[in-house]
Amino acid sequence: MRKFQLPARVQAHLRAQGDLVSAARRARGMTQADLAARAGTSRPTIYRLEDGQPNVAWGTVMTVCWLLDIPTDPDLMDPVRRAELLSEAAAVQRARGSSRELDDDF
Repeated sequence: MRKFQLPARVQAHLRAQGDLVSAARRARGMTQADLAARAGTSRPTIYRLEDGQPNVAWGTVMTVCWLLDIPTDPDLMDPVRRAELLSEAAAVQRARGSSRELDDDF
């Protein structure tokens, strides 16, 4: 039995949507965990969405796009706004969780 392969245009569309989600999230200073909590999903799901993987529920995609104020179809985004968003996200350093020092004074 042959494994189903997504068409190349669909794969490119998923990657473009993932790039937009990632850029919008980073431009807002959110971590994947922050976005996952607001969207009612898990961090690995946000990772899969940003990675362009096809196995993310449509309701989750729509919720994340609504939270980030981006269209669910990357082709519908204003090219100027898209360029600004990608540029702004590139300027933001990678967000990580807090690196608190351990308090091991018992």
